[in-house]
Amino acid sequence: MKFCVCCGIEIDTRDGDNLCAACGSGAVKGKRRVRARAMRKARHAVLTSLDLTRVRGACGGVYYE
Repeated sequence: MKFCVCCGIEIDTRDGDNLCAACGSGAVKGKRRVRARAMRKARHAVLTSLDLTRVRGACGGVYYE
């Protein structure tokens, strides 16, 4: 028994495919991107309200100090 990672319904796919057909389409990926962007903005607002500055690391990461 295997379940879709995104919506949780039971699926019958190959090993390594963890999304159902509906979630594998571009529409859900766009929703995920919108939700991730909103979470990132909220996190940024909280950290900047604590007077932390956004810094890019040498390897490309972003952190606050």
